[in-house]
Amino acid sequence: MTCRVFGPPVRNQDGGLGICELCFHGATVEQVAACEMMPDPGGLEDLLLQEMDRSSNPGSTIVAYVLAE
Repeated sequence: MTCRVFGPPVRNQDGGLGICELCFHGATVEQVAACEMMPDPGGLEDLLLQEMDRSSNPGSTIVAYVLAE
């Protein structure tokens, strides 16, 4: 369960890597750092959300909206 909560190593607000210690048992700091994942490194999420807000059919990705159509 812990692995599903943590996923791959990702930096927290303090700059440390949050990891599942069971997955990285015995791993060096360098090995853990090599597995780091950077979510949305290019900042595309904000651009996509803005584009979605400007779309001619706002809300169309919400399941309830789609089912109502």
